Amino acid sequence: MTAVRRFVLLVPAALVLLAGCGGSLATQPGTSRPATTTQAQATTPFCDAVQASRQATQPVGGLGLGRGLDDVEAVASNVRRANQQVTALAPQEIRSDFDRVNQIVERQLQLLEANGGDTIAVARDPEIAEARSDPEYQAASQRINDYVRSNCET
Repeated sequence: MTAVRRFVLLVPAALVLLAGCGGSLATQPGTSRPATTTQAQATTPFCDAVQASRQATQPVGGLGLGRGLDDVEAVASNVRRANQQVTALAPQEIRSDFDRVNQIVERQLQLLEANGGDTIAVARDPEIAEARSDPEYQAASQRINDYVRSNCET
């Protein structure tokens, strides 16, 4: 039996870690831990752009490997536009991190467009695999995730 792999489009403001979580263990029946609450952060243009980026990437989120993406040109255009907005509004301290991650996103979008939305082309690309394993890329992604978690509603 082969394992099912998922295609993940690396989108700066829509990295999987940025998505909100469901209920905590503290809210589950049978737990003795008290529920905790956190104060919501005020919305900002940057945080709104993060949310728009999440929405732009929904068509590619969770696509199974080998599945095609319908209307790839429109999806790619929406992702690019959302990423440009997020990067333009990103605080200076993480803007270079967005620039680094956007390079990989652009490569993925180009491959999807050139291959009619075929996710296997992205999965097989050695440049993307190498870039994703680069410690500098991973550190940039972590800084983005940390900033968004700390400063935007999730």
